[in-house]
Amino acid sequence: MGICEFIPDKKKIKLASKARTEKEEKLSQAYAISAGVSLEGQQLFQTIHKTIKDCKWQEKNIVVMEEVVITPPYQVENCKGKEGSALSHVRKIVEKHFRDVESQKILQRSQAQQPQKEAALSS
Repeated sequence: MGICEFIPDKKKIKLASKARTEKEEKLSQAYAISAGVSLEGQQLFQTIHKTIKDCKWQEKNIVVMEEVVITPPYQVENCKGKEGSALSHVRKIVEKHFRDVESQKILQRSQAQQPQKEAALSS
């Protein structure tokens, strides 16, 4: 008897679905790397994909819900599509992504400077 016989059908379906999703995400990431997409573009794609699963790469462009295309360098002004809720929603995600990235950079800089200040005070 194999181990699969002991796993309920619902759980098997859920596990298979999760494995398929993870494989698709890895393939998408591999495609982006091979296409020469910038790290910023890859990170933005991952951020959008967390909220909107219907997004894919089309060469170096991010296509969201078949309605919005984000071209390099992947800023808010690079979001193109028919004016409406989809475009507005994607622009908000892009804005928030870059605000969060900037906040993270500021935090990292302040943490890197903290040991230098402590060393200066102790000498």
